[in-house]
Formats: sequence, structure tokens, C-alpha cells
Amino acid sequence: MNLLDELNSYLGQRRSLGYELKTTEYLLRNFCNWVTDQTKTQTFTVDDAVDWARNRPNTAPVWWSQRLTAIRPFAAWLNARGEDIPLIPKGLLPTPTTRRIPYIYSQTDLDRLLNSCPTFYAHPRVAVTMHTIIGLLAATGMRVGEALRLRVADLDVDTHVLLVHGRKTPRDRYVLLHPSTTTAITTYLSCAERLATRPSPTGPIFVNARGTDFVLETIEQHFAALVDDLQLVPADQKRPRMHDLRHTFATKHMIAAYTHGHDPARTLSLLSTWLGHSSPEHTYWYLSAAPELLAAAAHRLEPSRVEGPQS
Repeated sequence: MNLLDELNSYLGQRRSLGYELKTTEYLLRNFCNWVTDQTKTQTFTVDDAVDWARNRPNTAPVWWSQRLTAIRPFAAWLNARGEDIPLIPKGLLPTPTTRRIPYIYSQTDLDRLLNSCPTFYAHPRVAVTMHTIIGLLAATGMRVGEALRLRVADLDVDTHVLLVHGRKTPRDRYVLLHPSTTTAITTYLSCAERLATRPSPTGPIFVNARGTDFVLETIEQHFAALVDDLQLVPADQKRPRMHDLRHTFATKHMIAAYTHGHDPARTLSLLSTWLGHSSPEHTYWYLSAAPELLAAAAHRLEPSRVEGPQS
């Protein structure tokens, strides 16, 4: 056995299941090269894995944990194939994962964001672009980058469907649109502000001043400036992010499932497909940090109280 050859097989098998693994490949190749430098080409121990993970003493412990996490499934895969590689215990280098509590936009927040675009942004093209993007993200739960990669041909006006091109996973997916969302996109495509940039008929839906693709950071900066101007949260709290529109979409659908008697498990499965997740556990990430959803779930689980005298 040669570790680098086995690594290529491992990455190939996992990518055939839809995983992209860019960071994982970088870390595992770094680890295999490090092991080779230790005069080992066919095996490694748990101590080797831990030593490599902590080989950068000046980095945060969470980075040590992430490095070891990249090795753990590779070691398990080799072990299952009968190689002399030990399983790496999950309790090694534990670091609690910290996550930022998402801001769940209310309908009032969304109305303020959309209604403020025409007056806040000095340039009409930026105003209409931001208005359309914010509305699209709120209505579909798409990632910001996915929206910016949309091409004109990805919109099927007749069936109200968008073809969304995957980046975090190599799978593309279709997203159904409400007719009003389709109308908003077609209105943007034909507006004078957009056409003035002379965009390509096969180019991106959302265009900059040159009629080409927007840079993600530019859109996020435009959005941050709008949020700051509206003061959606107190100054001592973290600014709501554009990505929180995706959290809001997922959370609102799950809250509806709990409060309107729907099947939460079925809703979660549909959301996982809709949002383009390769596994439902990624959808849980969007939901588990939302206090509003936890409250709705707890309310549904409360035993019903019978009012009136008991006989």
C-alpha cells in the first residue's frame, strides 16, 4: 500500500458521491507528505495524526481539531479495507464548535430592506439590482454566490424554474419560483438600468457597470451599508448578514411545519433538497441555532392541558 495512491482512491470515491473536498484534499495531501517525511509510506499511528494536527503550535486549537477531523474518515476508510491503520477516537483534540446565532428577518425587516433600496442607493442600477437580489434570496433561500452565478438561460419563464449551479457541491439543482418572483426577475432583465450596461444575452442575470458578473464582496458591502442605515439591530450587536436570509428561509419553513401541523421530518427532507445540501445534517446546521424554531418545536411537544374541573 502507498498512502498517496490510497488517498487518490479515497478522494475519487467520495467525490463520486457528490463531495467537493477541496480543503480536505489539501489537508490530507499535506498529512501524507508529512508522514512520508517521517520515513513512513504505508501506515501511520494515532500519535502521528495528532502530532501532525498540532504541528502548528501558534494556531487556534479549533484548527488542530479541524486538521484531525480531516484525517479521521480517511483512517476509517483504510481500516475498513483491511489496512494496518488504526481508528482515530473522536474524543481526541475536542474543540467545541462555535457558531454565530443567525439573524432571522421578520417580514417587517424584509419590507424595510426592499422598500429602502430605491432611496438608499444613489445609483439606480445598484438600487434595482439589490432590490431584486434581496427579494430572490428571501423567496428561495439561495446562497448569495449562487444568485450571482445565475445566467439568463437558467431562468425558464414558462415553468417558473431556475437552474442553480452548485459550487459547494458539484450538483446543480432546479428551484421552483413563485410567479411573482419570476416576474421580478424578468422585470429586472428588461429594465433600462440593466440594459444600459449592454449585457450579453447569454451572460449573468445580475450585472455590474460593465454588464458582467458582480464580485460577491461588492454585493455584501452594498447590503451591509443598507443594514447599517436601517439599524435593524442595536449597535452593540453583530450586523445581520446577507447569508442570514438563507437561515430565515429554512427556519420559517420549519416553524410553519411545527405550528401548522405539517410533518417536520418531511419538511426537513424537502428543505435539504431545495437548499442543495448533500446531507440533511447540513440543513440541521441552519436550524439548530435559531431560538424561534426551538420555541416552536417545544410548544408542539408540550402536553395539551385540559381546562375545567377534573372528575
